Amino acid sequence: MITYKCRNCGAQLKLSDAGGFTCPYCGSRSFMSDSELKGNNEFRKKMVTYYSARAMEKENDYSGDTLWEETGRVEYIMENGSELTIAYMDKYEYPRMTCYLAMKNVVYIFDNNEEADLFLWGLDSLVFPEADMKLDRCFPVLRQRVSLEGGKEVLVFVRKPYFYPAEVFAPFEPEHLAWVISRMENMCCALEYSGVSHGDISTFSVFVNPLTHEGMLFGDWRKVGVKRSNLDLKLVRETAKKIMGGNGQPVQLTEFLRSMPRRDAYEDFEYWDTVIERGFGGHRFKKL
Repeated sequence: MITYKCRNCGAQLKLSDAGGFTCPYCGSRSFMSDSELKGNNEFRKKMVTYYSARAMEKENDYSGDTLWEETGRVEYIMENGSELTIAYMDKYEYPRMTCYLAMKNVVYIFDNNEEADLFLWGLDSLVFPEADMKLDRCFPVLRQRVSLEGGKEVLVFVRKPYFYPAEVFAPFEPEHLAWVISRMENMCCALEYSGVSHGDISTFSVFVNPLTHEGMLFGDWRKVGVKRSNLDLKLVRETAKKIMGGNGQPVQLTEFLRSMPRRDAYEDFEYWDTVIERGFGGHRFKKL
């Protein structure tokens, strides 16, 4: 067994959440150097496993997500005769589909099996570059599929803690709107890489996490098709205008929102990056 002593008081150090070790007695912190880790691959693997598990634990912790509150409840009968109850905070009606914002899920109820298949086909159209696999975190993760009596079909997707439609937090001051636009531009780059258009970017289909500044794109994935225009980039601008607060400053932001999209999502993101640098002084994390 490997033990590490505190250089300050000699007590045995404990593994900390922040990365490294903490002394439970005097509070001193210590970090292992590359030379100390070198040759100890088994310990390195255990460290990675530990931190991955802690990160996942925090990512799935809804205890602090107090914004969610039940405003309605609906019941369905599943094909096997069991009851499916959905407690929701909000619901969004689409043609032949209803979307519920539940505590831990985003639930879609489709009129029939074909509509659910079309929705999943849209999601399955996504591909991600190996160099940036984190992009897949911007899109829905299927948790369960359920068949209901009468031919209706249910798709249940994960709603991570603190993720809500952007309109919930509107209006956004410019410095906060900036990171929301950045997330939407990221989504458009992933769609561009996949060669598809989403077609339903809006104030309620774009979910954001104000604590981590992450985003996820829900909405109507049945609209996905081969990209033939810059519709998604236009919708990014329209969505941003609807949730924007402040006095229109900086001017670079207003110019961006009034501009026509660039040739593709990659060039548009480059343009947006110049707005961040010139209008906001660079990338800075500012709590909402």
